[in-house]
Amino acid sequence: MVTETATPIRGTDAYCRQRRLAFALIESLEQAIRIRSQAPMYVGSADDPMENTGPWDRVCQLQDRIRQDPLAMETLAAQKRLMLLTA
Repeated sequence: MVTETATPIRGTDAYCRQRRLAFALIESLEQAIRIRSQAPMYVGSADDPMENTGPWDRVCQLQDRIRQDPLAMETLAAQKRLMLLTA
């Protein structure tokens, strides 16, 4: 009988690989938040300004990806850093 699990079994190569991906995803979110905090709200000329929504959109996309990744969510919860999902 074979039992399938949603996440790989701890200690296996697959688990370690997914854990590394989860940490990389969290690191990407942290970097995107840093970039967003330094990004201007508007770009372009004073006569024709455009909203600079790219950095904000990137953070939202990464937050959504982390919410769908059980290992990334587990990691943030263990580190008591779930506030990154609302930053």
